[in-house]
Amino acid sequence: MRSLKLRHLRIVLAVSEAESLAQAAERLHVTAAAVSKALAEVEEVFGAAVFDRGRGWVRLTPLGRAVLASARVVGSELAGLSDVVQGLQGGYQGELAIGTKAVSLHPFLANTINAFAAHYPQVRISLVEGTSKHLRDLLDDGRIQLLFARLSPDIVHSGLQKAAILTDDVVVAASADHPLAGRADLDWPELVGQRWCLPVPGTLMRDHLERLLGARRLGLPQQYVETSDMTMVAPLFRLGPYVTLVPRRVAEHHLKLPVGCILPLDVPAATDSVGMIWNEALPTRPTARLFRELVLRQLADRPAVQAPSAQAVELSSLTRS
Repeated sequence: MRSLKLRHLRIVLAVSEAESLAQAAERLHVTAAAVSKALAEVEEVFGAAVFDRGRGWVRLTPLGRAVLASARVVGSELAGLSDVVQGLQGGYQGELAIGTKAVSLHPFLANTINAFAAHYPQVRISLVEGTSKHLRDLLDDGRIQLLFARLSPDIVHSGLQKAAILTDDVVVAASADHPLAGRADLDWPELVGQRWCLPVPGTLMRDHLERLLGARRLGLPQQYVETSDMTMVAPLFRLGPYVTLVPRRVAEHHLKLPVGCILPLDVPAATDSVGMIWNEALPTRPTARLFRELVLRQLADRPAVQAPSAQAVELSSLTRS
């Protein structure tokens, strides 16, 4: 073990992420031969293969997965130490990567980012989007430090912690000049026959809509544009008669008059909440810790952004379902 070097761990990380010796070499700005030699040195230290290899592919062995887990922890510890040193010498700086997968949290997240920038102007914040699985994998690997998303089993698992921020009412919104706007006698069969901005599969609103329609023995709308991006939904609302299912705060922020309106229809609340998630298994970088603490202070100081029940922020470990 004394002959194991930090560069060996960096090589294992790079190869695991790239899934190719050539691509890992390109990322590290070294030759493929140098990567292969370093892996041979690692395998000599442990006396067994770290990767299974084939033509154009590599795959971690059980030993390799154990080495990778330690490499991630060591990498996070070193990154955290670098942040601390920089913070002590000249103020916190560097990059804080935050995943986002909850439109209803965007106003709250924007306010928090603005407040954070006022205190730590040298920290560059990078917002990362993607599928739930992609963002969860990034959080597991330490490539994002915080994730703002739906607190559901497809994202959270053992080792992750959460802070619930809000559970929002759900509404059906329509274009401002939609024929259904202002009507009081609405029902779901009539709504299903309209043209929809349909939430994309895997999102909280899509799952909620499917449950609502399934309970009424109704299928999904047949006329739709499939998107959960409010920067696309709002222009569509201006151009034609569309309806969509959204959290109330999203409708009030993005789809208010003269763009759209909330239809007078009682919609059951979604069962999931949305909030902040972080990886307890990896060391928390100081910039991520500072941002997380600011989020919790924002919640304590601004009860309006909490769930309607006004309960305290929930902090708990989650187990895999």
